[in-house]
Amino acid sequence: MTSDTYPNDPTVPPTAVALVPAPPGEVPLRAPADTWALVVTTVRLTLPQRTDTPPPTLAAELFAGVWLPVPPPAEVHRGDVAVRLHQPADDDPARTDVEVLTATPQGWRTVHALPGLDTRWPHDVAAVAVSWMRALADEAERKVGLRLFSSSVGRAVDPMLPDPDTPDALTQMIESGLVAVGEQLGWNGHTATVGPGGALVHGTEPALRFPSAVSALATWLARPTTVNGWYLWRRTRDDRPLAELRAELATASRSAER
Repeated sequence: MTSDTYPNDPTVPPTAVALVPAPPGEVPLRAPADTWALVVTTVRLTLPQRTDTPPPTLAAELFAGVWLPVPPPAEVHRGDVAVRLHQPADDDPARTDVEVLTATPQGWRTVHALPGLDTRWPHDVAAVAVSWMRALADEAERKVGLRLFSSSVGRAVDPMLPDPDTPDALTQMIESGLVAVGEQLGWNGHTATVGPGGALVHGTEPALRFPSAVSALATWLARPTTVNGWYLWRRTRDDRPLAELRAELATASRSAER
């Protein structure tokens, strides 16, 4: 179920499986046992060469993700895009119904459904996944900027804009002490500094230093690949990935609710 075509690709986390490129026989049509969904970590699109028929469509050059055993708290995983595989109504073993979900403050929400796909389903899902991953990363980056702006001027921002005070996972991790403002994160030779408001700052030149969000910054550095930065950035002092720290935050949150 994994591919060794990109064994050293820094955009594919060590815990991920690559479904593109992979032989068709290794692409699952049902979720592996004891798993809930595949959280998409890496997508790189390619445009096939033009032909007379059919018209060219976007396909995946690389599609990878991490299988999760249970649905994690959506409020901690905001920005994640997940894929679930379901048995089709006619029970065709060579087909699967694909459900694409995103994590929102209200829970995991279905944003797209593609019925009756074959083993090329990662190609069919790739463009949808990229659209949502980039949109959610951009939204998180806007909220970081709004939080920093409202903090700097000491007043609330326009209520018609997205609520900048809605804490994301990095903000919650700062508040819980899992990471500290000024802490260093690393990935693929890049260093980012954790800032207030759940911001990440990359670079040393003042003109190039700007506040970003976890996946937005990683995707900018990984272009043209779209990535989930939670599975790439690591806390420098102990090399622990942010995804692992986020899971620790979720476990602590569930324990506090009991």
